[in-house]
Amino acid sequence: MRRVAIAAAISLATLMVAALLWRFRGSALLFVMSLAIAAAVRPLIDRLEPRLRRTGALLVTYVTGLALTGVFVAVVSHGFWREIDLAAEHAAAAYDAFATHPDPGSPLRRFLFGRLPPAASFYRTLGAARPALLFDQALGFTRNAIDLLAQLVITIALSAYWSSSHEAFERLWLLLLPAPQRPRVREVGRAIEQAVGRHLASEAAQSALTVLILAVIFHWVRLPTPMLPALAAGLLRLVPFFGAPLAGACAFLAGWPIGLPAGALAGVFTVLVVGALDRAVARHLLLARRPSPTLTLFLAVVFIDGFGPWGLLFASTAAVGLQVLVERLMAMRSRRARPAESLETIDERLARAQRRLSLLPPVEAAPLAGVVAHLQALSAEARRAASR
Repeated sequence: MRRVAIAAAISLATLMVAALLWRFRGSALLFVMSLAIAAAVRPLIDRLEPRLRRTGALLVTYVTGLALTGVFVAVVSHGFWREIDLAAEHAAAAYDAFATHPDPGSPLRRFLFGRLPPAASFYRTLGAARPALLFDQALGFTRNAIDLLAQLVITIALSAYWSSSHEAFERLWLLLLPAPQRPRVREVGRAIEQAVGRHLASEAAQSALTVLILAVIFHWVRLPTPMLPALAAGLLRLVPFFGAPLAGACAFLAGWPIGLPAGALAGVFTVLVVGALDRAVARHLLLARRPSPTLTLFLAVVFIDGFGPWGLLFASTAAVGLQVLVERLMAMRSRRARPAESLETIDERLARAQRRLSLLPPVEAAPLAGVVAHLQALSAEARRAASR
């Protein structure tokens, strides 16, 4: 009865937590995004920390990241509204050509032509209401821009906070668990953090490189709107399964005003660039793992229901984290006995701990210094006993 009561209490608590997270999913999303950003920048902070200490590494990493993001936004937004207006003009001209010159030999075009509104009224509608103005009005520019900026600042601030104190938070959460289970839970958490961080860094790098490379190439071949299809490709490539074809379709539409061959070449080249960056950056440079397609599809349905179409952008990252969690739990369940570690491995870990203590302030390092010294003495005694 006691085991049944404990299992029921754990199940009810899990369901309650899941319901609360779903109820406050907006705030939970900001929290999870801050953790994901902290995981993505953790390797760089760990590399800089021995030289610059924790505060200097945090400042260099986040200031550099924000500066590069600002430069990227300034570059890609140059002429953005002009290209939107130009794209509207091309769309109206294409509609005019399609509606006023039907092909008598095509039943489909005759069917559509009889049901389309006059081309002049469509053109007047687009000319009277520019997409830039419609976008500003629909967005409620001032209020939504301030809200978006505030959410971004909160996410970055939380991310920097987790990065600066992740060891303390790790110890705090582990105190809720029994002592024998803490090493396993720590191992699982760090594995999830590493996989999610690599995947997020890979996705961000691929999208940025996709936008920059395609924008330069489309500008070089003189597409009427070079930046719009490049931005669309950088965003649509995040969509699971259909990202590359959708990016290619947008590039095809952007090159269509020049001619059908130009549109086809733009679409094919976009798909090739997206595929090449996926292989070069994700698999070889950052060693990011690919999520399970089935799990990604399931999470995409869940996130679309909770967050709308934007939920597609988070499905693959969540799938990577959940996949690593399931794999680690299964590995722990099938593991019979943990192999004994050698004295050399223990000495290496103690040396790393000693180096980490030298980076901490004396007030924080003092309580742990005695523990590390005692462990080093036990290791030396075990080594002497083994050599007898």
